[in-house]
Amino acid sequence: MPTPHLEELALRLSANRKAGRVSDLPLHDIQSEAEAEAIQAAALDDYDEDFVGYTLVGTSLVCQRMLGVRRPFYAPLPNRAFHSDGNRIVLPQGMIGAQCELAFTIGAALQGEGSAINRDTMAAAVVTCWPTIGLLGRRTPPASNPELGAIADFGLHVATICGPMSMDFDRDALDQVQMTARIDGKPMISARGDAVLGHPLEAVAWLVRELARQDRRISAGDIVATGSFGPILQVLPGQQLTVAFERIGEVSCRFD
Repeated sequence: MPTPHLEELALRLSANRKAGRVSDLPLHDIQSEAEAEAIQAAALDDYDEDFVGYTLVGTSLVCQRMLGVRRPFYAPLPNRAFHSDGNRIVLPQGMIGAQCELAFTIGAALQGEGSAINRDTMAAAVVTCWPTIGLLGRRTPPASNPELGAIADFGLHVATICGPMSMDFDRDALDQVQMTARIDGKPMISARGDAVLGHPLEAVAWLVRELARQDRRISAGDIVATGSFGPILQVLPGQQLTVAFERIGEVSCRFD
């Protein structure tokens, strides 16, 4: 795709996100992952200038099947789309649903070269854990290549809502953590941490390797949201979603 067309598409994606709308955009013209990443980067530059970390999608098989993708993907997390527990969120057009996930604050820079990238090194780098709701949506109808379209379209990210942080959690046992999601008090889904690439810290390691491929790294203080423990959960205006993570805490959000 010629550079002017790429930049125009990025600006139109950003405009749709700002307005909370969906419109037809030519994502089918994207020819490569590099083009999709360039569109995402340009759209994010127009959307916000302050980023607090990264959000992952498709780190569980059930979410990959629901989205029609074969692997995880990620996007930087804009500060204007990062919210605290108990907020009311206006759902835009194009909503896909909610991820029930954990997020970690990283205490030291992580890069993919010159050091071992594995669960143990990720455990040493993580300083806090947050129960988290991640909202997913589209700014344009799905592309013919779902993965490239999802990457370009802000990694499908809409908003991230984090509950109270925990510093006292068992890093080794995060794969055994049980999650329960309720809408208006009614249990909807339950899942366990091992659904996320076998262990939630493996999602952080995956991100470090992906960023290294682009000569980038996670910085100290960044927040990394791991992707959903269970299926993407449909949410509607007027509902309240509460997600509890065993031995970590819970997060809640009401939707307008």
